[in-house]
This record gives sequence, C-alpha cells and structure tokens, in this order.
Amino acid sequence: MKWTSNAAVLCGVLAIRSVFLVQAAAQAAPLEAEQEQAKPAETELDPTALEDQATQVFGRYCGSCHGPDKQEGKVRLDALETIDPVDRQELFASVQQRVQLGEMPPEKAKQPSDAERKILMQWLDSQLTGEAAQALAEKLLRFEYGNVVDHEDLFSGKYADLPGYTTDRRWLISEFIFNEKVNRLLDYHPTRAIYGVGRQVAGDSGVHWSPKTERGDSFRRTITNPFLLPKVVGVRYSGHDAITAGHLLTMLGNAKRIAGHMSSEATMKAHYPAMFALMKTDLEHREVLRSREQFLSTYTYMDHLLKDLYGDEHKTLLPKLVRADVAAPEPLIDRDGGLKARESNLGLLGRLDPVDRLAVYRSIAAYDSGGLTVVEVAPEDGGRYQTYSTPTLEDYNQIIRKAEREWFTEGVSDYRIENRITTLRLFYIQWDLAGIYKMIKGGDFGTPQFVPLDDAEMAVIVETIKKNRAPGDTYLQIIEKCMADWQASFKAEREAASDGSDEKLGALIVELYQKVYEREPSPLELKKNIALMNSYLSQLEMQQAIAKLIESLVLDTEFAYRNEFGTGEADAFGRRMMSPRDASYALAYAITDSSPDAELVKAVDEDRLNTRADYEREVRRMLKRRDVWTIIDEGIQAANLNASVTNQPIRKLRFFREFFGYPKASDVFKDDARFGAGRHEAAVSRLIDEADLWVEHILENDEHVFEQLLTSDEFYVFHNGDNDDMQRASTKLKRVYDRFKDEDWKNLQAGDLAPHMDFLRTIFEF
Repeated sequence: MKWTSNAAVLCGVLAIRSVFLVQAAAQAAPLEAEQEQAKPAETELDPTALEDQATQVFGRYCGSCHGPDKQEGKVRLDALETIDPVDRQELFASVQQRVQLGEMPPEKAKQPSDAERKILMQWLDSQLTGEAAQALAEKLLRFEYGNVVDHEDLFSGKYADLPGYTTDRRWLISEFIFNEKVNRLLDYHPTRAIYGVGRQVAGDSGVHWSPKTERGDSFRRTITNPFLLPKVVGVRYSGHDAITAGHLLTMLGNAKRIAGHMSSEATMKAHYPAMFALMKTDLEHREVLRSREQFLSTYTYMDHLLKDLYGDEHKTLLPKLVRADVAAPEPLIDRDGGLKARESNLGLLGRLDPVDRLAVYRSIAAYDSGGLTVVEVAPEDGGRYQTYSTPTLEDYNQIIRKAEREWFTEGVSDYRIENRITTLRLFYIQWDLAGIYKMIKGGDFGTPQFVPLDDAEMAVIVETIKKNRAPGDTYLQIIEKCMADWQASFKAEREAASDGSDEKLGALIVELYQKVYEREPSPLELKKNIALMNSYLSQLEMQQAIAKLIESLVLDTEFAYRNEFGTGEADAFGRRMMSPRDASYALAYAITDSSPDAELVKAVDEDRLNTRADYEREVRRMLKRRDVWTIIDEGIQAANLNASVTNQPIRKLRFFREFFGYPKASDVFKDDARFGAGRHEAAVSRLIDEADLWVEHILENDEHVFEQLLTSDEFYVFHNGDNDDMQRASTKLKRVYDRFKDEDWKNLQAGDLAPHMDFLRTIFEF
C-alpha cells in the first residue's frame, strides 16, 4: 500500500493527529508571541463605545426585519432596554448563535463586514452572563459543529503554519470497542467460515445469525451494549459524550454476568492462576461436599445406609406418616358422554416434570413385586369409572401407598407427593396402563447397587449421621444437617489457614488488572483494592468476594473511557506528547476496534513509540495487516446469511460506510408493496453487502480511491459459486421478463395474475 494514496493518507492522518495533545488551561497555553501571530490584534473599546457601534450594526443590518415596523419571528432588536432581563439574556444567546453560524442576516440580505460582525459578537459576549456566556463556546467544540468553521479561513492557507494539537480528553468507548472488551473478558472467540476456512473474527456479539449453521452464543447475548452510537449519517464516534444513568443501569447487570463468568470454577482453573490459588482449598472442599451429597442423595442409598447403621431401631426413628388427601381423577369423557379412549401415545409423558416422572417409574418398578396383572374390563361391564379389574386396582393402590410412604420418609415436599400420587392415578384412569407397565419393566428403573465411598469418607459420613440424626427426621433433613456440619467445619479450617493473605490478594488484583484494564495496578491501586477485598471477605465467601471485586473493576470509569492526555515535557508551543501506552490505544482504536496488537504492545514495552516516525511505522504496519477478520455489520450478516466480513482495517471501511451512508438503505427502502410478499430485508441486505465488497475492493487496490468511489460504474453482483446454478436462476428471471415485458406490469393488480399462475408456479421464487 502506498502511503501517499488517499486511503492511506486518510487513515494515517486520523490516527496520527490524535496523539499530539496539549494540557488544558495554563498548562497548555501557546507562547505569547505565537498567540499574537496566530490572530489579528483586537482594538479594545470602552463599553459605551462598543454598545454604540453594536447598536449601529443592528440598525444597519437587522432593523428592516426586526425594527419598530416589522418583527420577523416576533423578534425586535431596536428597543432592547424594554425587554425583561431574563428574556433579554435568551435573546442575546439566540442572536449570538445565529450571527456566529452565519444564519443572520439571511444569505440574500446585505451582509456586515468582518469587522462589523466582530464588533457585534464582542458586544454580545459582554452582555451574556453565567451559563449562557459559555453555551455557544461549548457547542462549537462539538463534532457536529465542525462545518461552521469559515471555509475561506480553512482552505486559504493563512493558518497553515500554526501548530496543530488537540486538547486533553477522555473518550467514551464505542459500541464496537465495548463488544471486543466483553469478548475478551468472557473468553469468547467467535469464528466464521471464510472461503471454506474457519477463522476467528472480531465484531461478534453472540447474535443468532444463521438458523442452519451458526447458532451464536446465548450467554454472550445476555450482555447488553450500553454504548450504542446514534443511527445517523455522519460522525458517529466522538469524545464529548459522558456516562449517564442509562449506561450505569445497563452495566450493573452486565458486570454481574461478566464477574460470574470470570470467577467461575472452570474459568479460574483455565485462565486465572492467582484466583485459583486463592480458591484452591475452597474448591477442594466443595468437591468433597459435592461427592458426599451426591452419595447420600442417590436413590435408596440413604435407606440402605441407615438400615445398616441402626438395624431394628431404624423404624422407630422414622417420621410418622401423614398421608396426603388427593382427590381421585375422573376418566376423560367425550362429547357424547361416553368414555374417551385411553391415551396410548406414551411419548406425551415427556411433558411431565422429569424428577417426578422418574420417581413414579421407580416406584412402580420397586413395589410391583411381579403381582400386578393389568386386566381390562369393558365400560359397559365394569361401570363408568372402572376399566380394569378389581384385583388390578387393589394391587395398584398398594403400589401408591408404598410409594407415598417412601417419598414422605425421604422428605419430598407435600406438593410433589400430591403431584406424584395424582400422576399414578391418572395412569390408571386415563392412560394405557398396560403400555406404561410394559415400558417401565423394560426400562432401567430398578434399584441401583449400593457402592460405598472409600473407608475414610464412609467413616466421616457415618460419624456425622450419628451425631446429627434425631427421631422423626426425614432423610432430606439428615442430609441437610450433615452438609451444614461439614460446611461449617471446612469454613473454620480455611479461616484458620489464612488463605486470604494480602500477598495472595495482591497477586489476584494484579491478575485482574491485567485482564480488565490490560495494565499493572499502581501501588496505591493495589493497596486500595486489597482493603476493598478484605472488606468483602468480612461479609462474603471467597468466590463471592472475588466476583464483587471484578464487578467494581468493570463498573469503574476506566473500563468505559479511554484517555488521551498529554504527558512529559512541553514543546515550544506548549504541546505534550501522549504517553506511549495511551498513544498505542489511540492508534489501535483509530484503525481497529480492538486493543493494541502484540507488535504495538511490544513497541511500547521497548520504548519505540515516542516520535512521529514511530507512529507512522506502526500505522503503516497495521494498515497492511490482512490476517485479522472483522464482521462489518451483524445486522446485514443475519438478514440473509451474507458474508459481511473484511480483513481490511475495519475503521477505514466503516468511515466510507458512514461517509456515503449506504447502510441506511435498510431503513430507507420501504416500497414493500411492489414485491407482493412482505418485507424484503434479504434483498436490501445483499445490496449493502455487495456495496461493502465494492468499497473494500477499491480500498484494497488503493488507486484513485475517491475518484473510483464517486464515479465508478462497476459493482459486485451476487454469485453462489456455482456457474450452472446461477445461469439457471438468470434464465428464470429472463423468462419472467419476457412473459411480462409487453404487459402493463406497473399497474397489475392481484387478480390480473390469474392467467399467469401456472407459469409463475414454475418459478421457484413465486
């Protein structure tokens, strides 16, 4: 790529211009001599003379429209002393803005000279007080007012020798930078198949963009982007916006989800050794607790263990059964009052609660004992509410009674017990009980074999059960008592071991700063965060405290802003260079949406990012990179499975998208009625995707860039890669054209197509 080309110069200027800054106020003041050269001398007038001259200017250029005889817009400027002081301030502010922006006098009216306009502005400045005095100056600093700079001054070359600079500023990150930051914290590495090769891409926020091949990432989609840029044509990324309550409310939820991921057991094991070191003992204890709880909760294990421990005494310690009062369901009745056929589609049982369904199946398998024989009785013989033989019903009720006792002893909730009994009775009344019985007998619903843990673990479990079991306890209550006992014991053990030492907490904070802020914490930050972490630990468990610390880092303004501050020694004009680290982010974000790449970080670490030549070297290198793929527009990609990816620097391509505004086609193209089949986002999205391809092609060739963009009559047309398939599609379209070319097709109504329907049905699109 040639540095002198339009595309390279444009991006190079955008990148390099942002790294020369001056400090605000007195720190950044240019030399007095330079100030004198930079602006013409102003003649100081006493207030009375200034007001007289301003009044003359008003009378000469404004009186005809805003005088005693005529008041355009109900504004009168010849009797200012009669206006209420508050209203007069508003009027002066309005006049000042219109004079400054050249809106008044109107374009076709006689215009004041520069000297007269300056007199008027000087007097208006002297009349404004408080916030009104600063309003226009602050407004003119905003990006949308860039075009109010006098074009003659801008292009005359009169100020070409003045030193360029920007003021110190903090930029609120863009929606695209936010996405990349979040992807990094969530360890989300999206890919796309590009030219048949799976490649990692930037610019993916987890959207479900393809129902066939790409499912997106459901957890990534839970992160809401609070930094969405305005959907207007023009500059959409500037540094004057600030964090609002809306940003904060959105980020509160985001921070919890991000912290939950980063502090999860799997993530800390994979990515955060210092965090894992702090949590190691805690995680080991959790694994032991998980193993013990799983063992005790395994079906029939608790019953087996307690019978072994207590023998005949076990029955005397069981809770007293209180049977549930569950109304018997009635059979299904058809419209004629007769019994409906039993439901034989056993696949519908999958709709039942899986826990309750499994418990019911196990109970039938456990308590049948081979004696249940399902004997059907015809409705006319057995009566309306009984369709199986009496012995069948008695055996079945016995199963229900035994199952209820088992569930009550286990500590199953009353609601679940009632639900299970109802399910069992519905099986008898409304379902194909013979089919269910056969399915259960052929399935794996029997009692599992008892497999004890190792001797040491079994000794602990037995000792704790004997310590905590009380008469009348359900199995669940015994398990809960044991778990609480072990949790308290492990917590005391961790506290005695002092795992949360300041040294280990410091290592954690360094690790998190490196991940969240991509830098080391300062000594003061380290001290403050250790104190903060200790305050969390006084109220929370270790993992919860770590999550809270991560939340605080993500909610800090450093995560939402990037800095461009001048540092070091000032030059002859009062300008200070940005620090190498800040400069690396300014360069990276001028060309990409991502943090500085490895080469840029290396340049900072090796003190090779200090001069214009250093900046130019890195800008050239980044502009030449073609190994980084970025999604151009997720909306366009999702609308029609468009590619919408580029290996060009994304900020360069995005500049031209916003400059020409062609992505607005998806909002502007609304003539759906002509298509006769509803919305046509797919067609419009493909046009935008093809426009991106064309702009990318011109930028890649890097020859006569603006001339090509403005005058070229070439364009990309969709091709699926199969010439024969595309030829068939083209032939079909030509057949449609030939069929209707002689018709008044612009005015065709739906009924007019009737004679053509057989033909249209041969065309796939119709």
